[in-house]
Amino acid sequence: MPRQLLSGTVLLGAALLLAGSSSASKLKVPELSINGIQYVVQAGQTLNLTCRGEMVHSWSLPETLSKDSKRLKVIKYACGKNGKQSCSSLTLSRTQASDTGNYSCKYPTSPAKKKKESTVYVFINDTSNPFVEMHSDIPKIIHMIVGREMIIPCRVTAPNIAVTLKKIPRETLIPDGKTIIWDSMKGFRIPKATYKFIGLLSCETTIGGHKYSTKYLTHRETNTIFDVQLSTPRLVKLLKGDSLAINCTVTAAWNTRVQMTWTYPGETRKRGSIMQRIDQRNIEANIFYSILVVDKVRDIDNGQYTCHVKSGPSIKAVNTTVIVYDKMFINLKRRRKTALEAVAGRKSYRLSMKVKAFPSPEVIWLKDGLPAAEKCARYMVKDYSLIIKDVAEEDAGNYTIILSIRQWNLSKNLTVTLTVNVKPQIYENAVSSLLDPNLYLLSSKQMLTCTVYGIPQPKITWMWYPCRQNHSKTRHGFCSYTDGSFVLKADSNVGNRIQSITERTAVIEGKNKTASTLVVAEAKSSGIYSCVASNKVGKAGRNVSFIVTDVPSGFHISLEKMPIEGENLIMSCSANKFLYKDIAWILPRTVNNQTKAKRSLKKEYSITLTLTIRNVSLEHSGTYACRARNIYTGKEVLQKKDVTIRGPEVVLIPPWVGRRRNSKQNRNAGASS
Repeated sequence: MPRQLLSGTVLLGAALLLAGSSSASKLKVPELSINGIQYVVQAGQTLNLTCRGEMVHSWSLPETLSKDSKRLKVIKYACGKNGKQSCSSLTLSRTQASDTGNYSCKYPTSPAKKKKESTVYVFINDTSNPFVEMHSDIPKIIHMIVGREMIIPCRVTAPNIAVTLKKIPRETLIPDGKTIIWDSMKGFRIPKATYKFIGLLSCETTIGGHKYSTKYLTHRETNTIFDVQLSTPRLVKLLKGDSLAINCTVTAAWNTRVQMTWTYPGETRKRGSIMQRIDQRNIEANIFYSILVVDKVRDIDNGQYTCHVKSGPSIKAVNTTVIVYDKMFINLKRRRKTALEAVAGRKSYRLSMKVKAFPSPEVIWLKDGLPAAEKCARYMVKDYSLIIKDVAEEDAGNYTIILSIRQWNLSKNLTVTLTVNVKPQIYENAVSSLLDPNLYLLSSKQMLTCTVYGIPQPKITWMWYPCRQNHSKTRHGFCSYTDGSFVLKADSNVGNRIQSITERTAVIEGKNKTASTLVVAEAKSSGIYSCVASNKVGKAGRNVSFIVTDVPSGFHISLEKMPIEGENLIMSCSANKFLYKDIAWILPRTVNNQTKAKRSLKKEYSITLTLTIRNVSLEHSGTYACRARNIYTGKEVLQKKDVTIRGPEVVLIPPWVGRRRNSKQNRNAGASS
């Protein structure tokens, strides 16, 4: 189009705009002097635009055109009937290719009001600069998100310029109106970007036989933030006048870019300075740093310091709290007012105090005046606590914590006493073995002792469990005590009469042990005596099987007399009925079954099986055995007796006894004659 025609068109539009100012219709949006969405001006010419509206309006220009440009002039004036409308004219002289873009006239808006404006896209046609922006040597970075719209902004200076999109090195990307769309006012628009478009792209055109190209490097953006950390602990303590430096480190995916900001107490007063940098030496991730420095902290710097990290929709934050002290101090108190007690055998016990100090003091723990950690390998100092592992009785004692800040000659100490409680222990349980139950002879006097140790000193109680005969095959099944239990006292008559219960304390193996002795005045009833020792941390018990027997050793064979041939053999096998069962005789093979007789007798304490063999002969000599099964162990036991049958006694008369008898008889005969 000839230059004169372009200018005339602009002036004609302005004249029409002014002529229409007499119209009484209200303008909901500003009116531009140019109709249509685009307009072409030759490079070097002057662009004239006029805007009319019902209120004061403003102009919006292409990003490449500064409002402070000396080539630009905007004049505002009243127009319309009675000057009730507002008009403005925009004049841009010596236009150039970079002035290409949207020119808008708009009313003032607020967030609640809809935007009201009129826009025209102006091409500044420059045959020597077909692209508005040229990136020949260094490509422009285009951030891409897979699946979202991406624009390759190779805008042109005239709407009829043909542009080709290529992917270097040799692939041509052809617009199809769907996956790739050409728009002279935007460039190449890709509605849904894919991995296909990652790489170096080139927009190319040829004008007057000269080839022009502008390059773009697509960069696939991610928003993956792996980690955010602060260089300081969660609580930072400083002395007034110290400097504070907090480093916020962000580890993110290689193609991720982040925005790092800080919020902190002195932010409004700009108390801190912030430095940021990026480390891309890691081939797997980008490392971003933001360092906040506050010089000479004051009271106003107390509070929370937060590092905020944002990458697209991904947001993370980490914080620390800063406390500023006026001076150094140590405050030391007991954590509990109650006595400190531990239990022997516990896996660990922690001795700890309430400590507030700045700066952190040196910590030393003493046990009975000596360094605790050196005294025992089970002691470990952690922070302000002393941890005792595998608590033992010898851990009882006085513990002192010493806190000191040497450079300020400041120290404090506190001593506490630890008591180690021990569960009751019964000495006899450790030394006794699993033998048969104890047998006590009928009507005998017996003494039962229970030696106990514990901290605090245990209370000792004697219990009685009456015994009933029980032929159960289970271990310890010699007695069942279904009748309940009874607490015994010195004058108790339950089961057996108790003569006395006494206690005495003595140092045994270096420990204060208590021996409780129960005296049974007369053994009559079988059962279980139980010694129970208890204190506040536990209890222990010892059961004494008290089996009263009228049979020596609980199992015995008796023979009335050793018989001679022709007499009767009488033998008895007796066994305690609480300890034995299944009593039977085992006879020599020479004994005829028809010649023997057995008789069983059950008594209060025992069972007796009597064997009688009448008119014995020498063949009845041999070893006789009695067999019984121990209820407690389940094993068979034998008692044996050797029997020797003798023949009848023969009386021998010496010869001289016969001669004297005959001589006497002869004298008596002579006298009678």
